[in-house]
Amino acid sequence: MKRTLLLFGLLAGSLSASGQWLSRPIQFARPSNFNLIISAIDANVAWTTVVEENAVLTGRSRWFARTTDGGQNWLLREVMSPAEFITDFQALDANTAWAALASSTGTPGVNGKHLLKTTDGGQTWWRGSNLSQFVSTSSFPTYVRFFNATEGVTIGETVGGRFEIYTTSNGGGTWVTVPAGNIPAAQSGEIIYRGRPRIALAGTSVWFTTNLGRVFYSANAGQNWAVSDPGLFPDDVQAMAFRDARNGLIVCSAGSLLRTGDGGVSWTFVQPTGAYRGVGLDAVPGTRTYVATGFASLSTSPGSGAGSSYSTDDGQTWTPLETNLNHALVDFVSPTVGWSAALTVDTSGFIVGGTGMNKYSGPALATARLQTLAVQVMPNPSADGQFRLHLPAGPAAELRVHDALGRLLLTRQLPASPGAPVTLDLSPYRAGVYTLDVRSAAGEARHKLVIQ
Repeated sequence: MKRTLLLFGLLAGSLSASGQWLSRPIQFARPSNFNLIISAIDANVAWTTVVEENAVLTGRSRWFARTTDGGQNWLLREVMSPAEFITDFQALDANTAWAALASSTGTPGVNGKHLLKTTDGGQTWWRGSNLSQFVSTSSFPTYVRFFNATEGVTIGETVGGRFEIYTTSNGGGTWVTVPAGNIPAAQSGEIIYRGRPRIALAGTSVWFTTNLGRVFYSANAGQNWAVSDPGLFPDDVQAMAFRDARNGLIVCSAGSLLRTGDGGVSWTFVQPTGAYRGVGLDAVPGTRTYVATGFASLSTSPGSGAGSSYSTDDGQTWTPLETNLNHALVDFVSPTVGWSAALTVDTSGFIVGGTGMNKYSGPALATARLQTLAVQVMPNPSADGQFRLHLPAGPAAELRVHDALGRLLLTRQLPASPGAPVTLDLSPYRAGVYTLDVRSAAGEARHKLVIQ
């Protein structure tokens, strides 16, 4: 069985190091260990899970590593008992982190199948979930993610035909069940792939994917959910990243690339050019830039090859940062600070371990967002759903309207304008709050529209 192909969708080879990244070695307990999930805080602080090569299919890990001095030194520690393993991990700062656990014995509420939290840098961990969570024999927490210090979501496998989801608004002090009616039904045999994170956050929006290639998404911190089907199956998702609540990319295991501009409601296939890499993917905060990583491959499929690259046009073109290093996943926290996992592979293309982490040392990836367009909306609120938009003179633009759940309601193409007002008719829609997005080559604008 090609273990590497199942984990990363690629076969690997070994190449030399590059000056764009600095090696930050970790003294693993075994040569077969390597890093998987990365949760970086800044240039000094980063956390990462550690797995063994023989767990490559599941990504199972009971260990994490943490640095507070830019990778010069690492604390390597076991989180839980041998009967438990990490399914997800997120750090909030240098001392606080959350881990989602599953049980290798299948015993609910005893060994695993809960959340753990640390507030002392991983020295001690305590239970962070309710005893009533994930008690079904078929469910366990696959993801735990926080949007900020207080709001978070944890997502588990299906119970009663729907994924088991809880939210918190008090930093994990209590978790509230998301009603089944707020979650689309799962299809027969639909599960959340384990082993590597296929989840993304932007603001209070969250997305995750399933083994059937569907994308579940929420625009309000996990309170309400919708689902889209990009048409990926039987291919599966390798990685996903969003640069804001509307714009995101999906990398597939076979190398294909998809893009959304409406928060995951619809997806289009992209034919990328340049040094596209198809293993790790992340959006650089505060910019329009994505970074992709990969490792040397015997495959000729799109996205194969060692190195790292970036895109500033939503995945259409990719510029290489370097083509030498073998990377697993990647996490950028600013235009100048990023971390990736360094892999070691053999001549047969199998992962045999890792050397620790890579720390980005190249130029700032600081491509700014588009300029803000001076769009005026009147009246707002509107008593009848009729709005008049005043756009500055400029090139052709696209107008999109979403409801409060992030569902696309209306798309309209506007020709190049001398600055004349445009009428927007939302009278067919009920009273409530809607989001208007206007985008052109000159910039973009967003407004909340209220129908009374």
